[in-house]
Amino acid sequence: MIKNGYKLWLILFLLWVSCGAVEKPNFIIILTDDHGWSSLSSSMDLHRPEAKSDYHQTPNIDALLDKGMRFSNGYAASPVCSPTRYSIQFGKSPARLHRTRVLGGNKADHNQIGIPNLLKSVHPEYRCAHFGKWHIDEDPGRYGYDEHDGRTANKEGGFSHSDHQRQWGGYAEADPKRVHSITERTVDFMRRSVQEGNPFFVQLSHYAVHSDIVYSADSLETVGSWPKGKLHKSATYAAMMLDLDQSIGTLLAAYESLGLAENTYLIFLADNGGMPVLPMQVNEGRPYKAGLNLPLLRGKWDLTEGGIRVPFAIVGPGIAPSSQSDTPVISYDLFPTLADLVGAVDALPENLDGGSLRPLFDDSAGEVKRPFEGLVFHFPHYNIVGLFEPHSAIRVGDYKLLKFYSSKRSLLFNVAEDIGESTDLSSKHPERKAEMEVLLADYLERVKAERPEDSSNWAKGQYGAVRTKFLRRYSE
Repeated sequence: MIKNGYKLWLILFLLWVSCGAVEKPNFIIILTDDHGWSSLSSSMDLHRPEAKSDYHQTPNIDALLDKGMRFSNGYAASPVCSPTRYSIQFGKSPARLHRTRVLGGNKADHNQIGIPNLLKSVHPEYRCAHFGKWHIDEDPGRYGYDEHDGRTANKEGGFSHSDHQRQWGGYAEADPKRVHSITERTVDFMRRSVQEGNPFFVQLSHYAVHSDIVYSADSLETVGSWPKGKLHKSATYAAMMLDLDQSIGTLLAAYESLGLAENTYLIFLADNGGMPVLPMQVNEGRPYKAGLNLPLLRGKWDLTEGGIRVPFAIVGPGIAPSSQSDTPVISYDLFPTLADLVGAVDALPENLDGGSLRPLFDDSAGEVKRPFEGLVFHFPHYNIVGLFEPHSAIRVGDYKLLKFYSSKRSLLFNVAEDIGESTDLSSKHPERKAEMEVLLADYLERVKAERPEDSSNWAKGQYGAVRTKFLRRYSE
């Protein structure tokens, strides 16, 4: 009886394993823009149910999170959009790629292997597409995309930086931020790939919720009946968020109707954190009265948690629904993860920074093995709307180091316990701080990262002439 029971258990276990292993799975990446970690109507951390919007409603994104594993410590590789997009495509940090900002001189080496190149190297039958905001200074076709929108950037989603009222006041359109048209093209590509019997990879890169604030008239009318929150109060921004959520609902409906659940990985993340305030302010690192990314500190443009910790989730075969991993993960992990899932590890290029997230699918507390210890962030630029002076960061385990170059000072936080980065632990853990400073410096030297004095300024003055106001909140 025991032997029979054991045999039955073994058969069921092997069936479960086989269901979780798909030889040529499909991949769908949904990448949103300027999307705050706590801007959804459900929390990215089930241990912190209060860490969600008190106004926005995102039922379709909430449903997506419930289908798979959310990563409470999910990071974008940069606090601004373009560098993170590079990191996803090539599995490398912005520091290594020499693409650490959006504007200015482009120092990136585009002689890289992209995700489609990798997939097709082991399975030539893969069909690959990218729709929406590309924001990489090279044509997508170079990296193996069969269908794409070309070298798109912010303006294709409606971006009028020279018109402050239009950018932040908002306006209505029938296809706001192109959420419906790029989703429809994505769904059409998925449907054709299934009909033709081809495995596929598609990245849907939304222009939302980046400024300009653009929304549909119907969504604005809908949110008008919702009670405004104490933190999130902008009806036009909530309407734009609702339009985005409805478009994701359209994609999820196609995912279900095409029967993709058993052989498709659905990945959801943002390119950087949300706006710290609306409208944008010249801040120079001063405290915001009520940052929009609370409980995280600050937001876009900064290497504080509000600028780089983002919504991040994966749905797919063998991933338990409504699960959560607290292991830190980052956007440049996706490239080696996809390679692992299609058996292309041997085809991976050299000098990657990411590691496969596949071990976390079986053990949410597992380890991600990367070539270098820790997650590294590098923003060597002066920026008057953010922390003002060049800075870098590294996260190792529960601890995070922030290094400021002009002020010649570093801060140490335990972001597992102090998610709001309120207490500098430098004096309490000087040895840990010193070790992390060495790790950070060693990595930046190894990849020949841009130095602050070599980078274009967003503030007048010579290198080292400006100081962030951010450090005033922490005692020496």
